[in-house]
Amino acid sequence: MTSAGIGTVFDSAATQYAEISPLLWDPIGAATVAAAAIGSGARVLDVCCGAGASAVPAARAAGPHGHVDAVDLAAELLAHGRRRAAAEGLGNVRFVRADATTWRDGPYDVVQCVHGVFFLPDMDASVTRLAGLLRPGGRLVVTTWGRGAMESFGRLFAEAVAHVRQAPVAPPTGRQAATRIDTEEDLHAWLAARGLTRVTVTRFPLRLPLDAALAWQVVLGSGFRGMLTGLPDPAAGQVRAAFGRLLDERGMAELDATSLIGAGTRP
Repeated sequence: MTSAGIGTVFDSAATQYAEISPLLWDPIGAATVAAAAIGSGARVLDVCCGAGASAVPAARAAGPHGHVDAVDLAAELLAHGRRRAAAEGLGNVRFVRADATTWRDGPYDVVQCVHGVFFLPDMDASVTRLAGLLRPGGRLVVTTWGRGAMESFGRLFAEAVAHVRQAPVAPPTGRQAATRIDTEEDLHAWLAARGLTRVTVTRFPLRLPLDAALAWQVVLGSGFRGMLTGLPDPAAGQVRAAFGRLLDERGMAELDATSLIGAGTRP
């Protein structure tokens, strides 16, 4: 899927993305900002910022003398982020519809990306370039799924989609890239290969009690939504029913959303 296509998927997911944020995206965003150790007055770039789950706490940490550039391709998610920042009176964050692979501002004290690097074309080259936007001594922080996280959920959803489409279903965009950095060791080595030093990786466990209603919200408010592309509403309803049955039959009552937060310093 192209970058524009990914932006379209997340635009359509904006309402549900915002609805599940307090349970899912916000805790992960807050943990990422804590790992980034953003100081007062810091200049921050938040890549694939979504609705501001990490950009808003970064703006709080940077304070009135700092600044956050929050970049994404999904205009509807950016609108949510602007409303959220305005509600908190945060004037030090701007939400910009832009392609992170061509962003040229800087230098930054922190560049952070929460569950987004695996959507970037050529993940290695894209993140190496983003690290180059840091000042010497600045920190790059990348959050990705831990191995096993979201996997059982994704397999059941793919099974439901395949049942309705009556055809095999491709994995979500970015899945193959994500599996390259889904252990502490692999994420550490990958960040070091981007030229970063003093690399650390922190595991952030997150498990959510799951029922059919929340499961469908997660589908519609995440990249899983892309697997519904091209299905008419009645067929999407059939997928929802099939997915609910599978969740019940397989006894899946919990969503594993464990994340890994890797941080490294530009020499």
